[in-house]
Amino acid sequence: MILPNLKNKTICFFLIMALILQSCAVYKKTPVTLNEAATADGKVLVVKTDNTKLKFKKIEQIDGVYYGLIKTKGQIEKIPLTESDLKTIRLLDKTATTIGNVAIVVGSLGIVLLVVAAIELADWGDDWGNWSY
Repeated sequence: MILPNLKNKTICFFLIMALILQSCAVYKKTPVTLNEAATADGKVLVVKTDNTKLKFKKIEQIDGVYYGLIKTKGQIEKIPLTESDLKTIRLLDKTATTIGNVAIVVGSLGIVLLVVAAIELADWGDDWGNWSY
């Protein structure tokens, strides 16, 4: 009775972890300028001089002022950015993000299948000495 319950909990755990980790993002190693980030029109990781990290949906320039766009409570909020407060600006690496997310899902499903197979094989050997002719 314990093994079917353990199997269900294990499968649920690995599937939940796969879904949680699927939202991971990988950023390029090379930093870019604020102007390049604004023209890239994609997700951006900004590290400020006090080492706080900000993840923006995108950076846009309005009347010579740069703004980072963050979605909070269903609304888009514009945060003004000054170059003197910024340490590095890195763009989202779409290829590495996609490969990483696919690898996480495939790896998690593979582990789930291995665990299920191991549990099933453990059940399979219980009747070895009870043969009747």
